[in-house]
Amino acid sequence: MDGKRFFLDTAFVLAILNRKDLLHSLAKTLLLQVRSAQEVWLHDGIIIEIGNALAYINRAAAVNFIQRSYMTARH
Repeated sequence: MDGKRFFLDTAFVLAILNRKDLLHSLAKTLLLQVRSAQEVWLHDGIIIEIGNALAYINRAAAVNFIQRSYMTARH
């Protein structure tokens, strides 16, 4: 871990998931840093926005994303 901390927003997560998103390439370049970060934060509102966007395409994936968002290293 590199000690960095990230606060993710809806646009970043949706860009990672959607290859057609205009920000997909930029989000991919940041993904390695996010994965190696000491902490990654999401606000409940952002989790709900992402879940809502995913539910349009795949409700089960949306539920899985929301459940996994609340897991920490202790779970």
